[in-house]
Amino acid sequence: MTPANSLSEAEQFEREAKFEDAAMAYASILSRNPRNKRAQSALEGLRKRLDSQTDPSPVHQAGLEEALAEGRPFEAAESCGALLKTFRESHFLWDFLGRCHLAAGHLDNAATCLNKAVGINPRAAGTYAAMGRVQTARGELENAMALFDKALMLTAGCLQALHGKAEVLIKQGRSQKAAIMLRKAVKLAPNDAALHLTLAGLLHQQGAAPEAKAHYTRAVRLNPALTEAQYQLGLLLKAEGAFADALPCFNKVLERNPSDDRARTQRLHMLAEFNDWRWLPEYGEYRRQLGLRGPGCDPSALMLMEDNPDLLRARAQSYASELFGTPELNSIPPAGQRPQRLRIGYFFAAGDAAAILDQHGGMLAAHDQTRFDIRVYAVGTGLPAGTAQKFDGLKVLDASAAEQMAEAVKADRLDAVVDLSGYTGGGALTLFAARLAPLHIAFPGYPGTMGTAAYDYLISDTAACPPGSERYHNEHLLRLSGGHQAVEPAVSSPTPERAACGLPAEGFVFCSFASGSHITPQEFDIWMRLLHGAADSVLWLADNGEHAVSNLRRAAAAREVDPDRLVFAPAACRADHLARLPLADLALDTFTVNACTAARDALAAGVPVLTLPGQQSAARTSASLLQVAGLPEMVAESMQDYEAKAAELAADSTAAASLRSKLRDHQQSAALFSPERLARQVEAAFDAACGRQQQGLAPAHLEVE
Repeated sequence: MTPANSLSEAEQFEREAKFEDAAMAYASILSRNPRNKRAQSALEGLRKRLDSQTDPSPVHQAGLEEALAEGRPFEAAESCGALLKTFRESHFLWDFLGRCHLAAGHLDNAATCLNKAVGINPRAAGTYAAMGRVQTARGELENAMALFDKALMLTAGCLQALHGKAEVLIKQGRSQKAAIMLRKAVKLAPNDAALHLTLAGLLHQQGAAPEAKAHYTRAVRLNPALTEAQYQLGLLLKAEGAFADALPCFNKVLERNPSDDRARTQRLHMLAEFNDWRWLPEYGEYRRQLGLRGPGCDPSALMLMEDNPDLLRARAQSYASELFGTPELNSIPPAGQRPQRLRIGYFFAAGDAAAILDQHGGMLAAHDQTRFDIRVYAVGTGLPAGTAQKFDGLKVLDASAAEQMAEAVKADRLDAVVDLSGYTGGGALTLFAARLAPLHIAFPGYPGTMGTAAYDYLISDTAACPPGSERYHNEHLLRLSGGHQAVEPAVSSPTPERAACGLPAEGFVFCSFASGSHITPQEFDIWMRLLHGAADSVLWLADNGEHAVSNLRRAAAAREVDPDRLVFAPAACRADHLARLPLADLALDTFTVNACTAARDALAAGVPVLTLPGQQSAARTSASLLQVAGLPEMVAESMQDYEAKAAELAADSTAAASLRSKLRDHQQSAALFSPERLARQVEAAFDAACGRQQQGLAPAHLEVE
C-alpha cells in the first residue's frame, strides 16, 4: 500500500470515529516514514483525544472477544498488544491479554498480565476468576479455589468463577457440589454454551444420560462451532444405539475439522453398523494416520476396520496414553508368601453389568472362597436393577471422583485387581492408572491389548493368542491351557415354530447374529455363494435397523440373490433369543472381528459355529471357543475351506445332524461348558502371577496348566 493510500485509510478511520484504528494506522505510517508530518500531527491530536479514554471502544473490545471465542488467541493477542501502545493502563486489555496467553497455554505470561490487570482494578471479579484458571492449569487447586472464592465475594454471580470452581470441585472428586454450582451458573446464563458443555460432561460421567443429552443438545444449538459438544452428543447417542442420530453429529464435527480422527473413527463405525460399505474406501484413505496423530481414537471401533494387530497395538497405545497418562507402577514390596486367601477384586463398568453376568457370572460364582476372597466393584452409574443381588458384596464406585475412588479400593488391600470391561464401548476404567494392588490384570470383553503399562497381565489362551503374538500386547500373557472362556448351556425352553420367526418350513438355515459392523463384503460374498449353491436355504440375520436391512438386501440383489432369502430377526431378550436359535442349522462367523457374544450364544443353544481365524485376538475368539468345545474341525484353514465346509454341511443333512448331536453331547463334558473348570484355571493363573510377585519376580508370559 502506498503512503497516500495509508493516509487515506487512516483519515477514513478518523472520519468514522474509529480512533484506535486511525491511531494504529498513523503509527504504522510513521514506523515506515518517521518524518511524515501529516501522520505526526494527526497521531498527536488523536492521542490527546484518547488520553481521556482508559479502555478501547466497546466495538474493539467486542472484536477482540470474538477472535478469542473463535479459537484465535494468537491473532487476538497481537491486536491487543497493538492497542496497549495507546491504552497502556487499560484493565480490559491486560485482562484480555492474560486470557489470550491462558488459552495458548502460556501460563507464566498469563499470570503476569493478569497481575497487572488486578493492579489497575483490584475489584474486578472476572480477573480473579481468570487467575484461578491459571492456577487450575498449574495443578494448584487450593490456590485456584481461593481465587474463585475471592471473585465470588466481589460478584456473587460471576459466571467465570462459578464455572472454574465447579471444574476444580470435579478434579477434587466433589462432583455433587460441582453439579449444584454448574446448574446455578446455567440458570444465570442459559445461553452460555460452554457452561452447558461442562455440565453435560459431568452429568454424563455421573450416569444421568438423559439430562446430559439435553445439555449437549443445548450447547450445540447455542454454538454449532463447539465441536466437542457435538462429538460427545454423538457418543451418547451411539451408546443408546441411536446410530442414525449419532452419525450426523460426527459428520458435523468433520465439516468443521476434517482432520478430527476421533470423529472420523466414529463416523466409519456408524457406516459399518449400517452395512454401508462405503466406509471401506474412506478408511483406506485415512488409515495411515487414523488413531496415530492428535487425540487417540477408540480401539474397540478401530479393530473392526482391519485385522492388523501391530497397527492396533500402536493405536491402543496412543489412546491409552491420553486416558491413563503415566500410570503408577508397582512399588509395593513383595509379601514373601501367599496369604491363606488371595484378595482378588473384579472391576467392570456399571453399564456393562448385563454383559459381564452373561460372560463371567458362572465363573465368578464358582470361585473357591476358602482360597480366594473375591470382591466385585461396579464403576459409575447405570447399574441395572437387581444386579447387586447377583454379586455378593458388590461395591459401586463414583466414576466422577477418581482420586477418592482409587483410595477406597487401595484401602481394601487387594492382592490383584481384574478389569472385565477394557475398552468395550469405547470406555476404559481409568482408575487403573493408579496402582490399586500389586498386580493389575486385564480379562476384558474387549479382545485386545489395552496398550498401557497400567496392566501387568492379560488372560487369554494359545488359540486366541498363539506363540509369537506376544509382540501385539503391552501386557504379559497369562495363557490358560483349557481356554479362557466359558459358556453355560441354555436352559431348555420351547423352541418356536419356524413360521413364527419368518423362516421357511423347509431348507437349510445359515445364521449370523453378529453386529452389523462385523459384516464386510468379504464374508457376505461367501454367504451369497452359499445361498446360490444350496436350494431353499436362507440366511438368518439380526435386524440391526432399517438402514442395515436395506443395505444388506440391496447387496444381496447385486449378487443375484433374492433379497427375501435374507430373514431378519427382531431384537429379543436373551432367553427368547436362545430359545429361537436352535432353528438355525449353522452359525457363520465373521472374520476381522469374530461374532463374540453371538458365537457364545449359538454354542450355548446347541448350534455349531464355523469360523476362520485371523491375526488379531478379536479374529481368533471363536477358534478359542471351538477348540475347548471339542469342535476343532469347525475352525477353517482358509476362505476356500470355510466356504467348502459350510457348503458340505448344507448339502448333507446327515452330517449336519451328526455335528449338532456331537455338540449336544459335548455340552455335558467339554471344558467350554464348565464355568467351574474356568474358575479353577483362573485361580491357577492368580496363584502363578501372585506367586511371582510375592517372590519379588517381575511379570512374565506364563502358560497355566
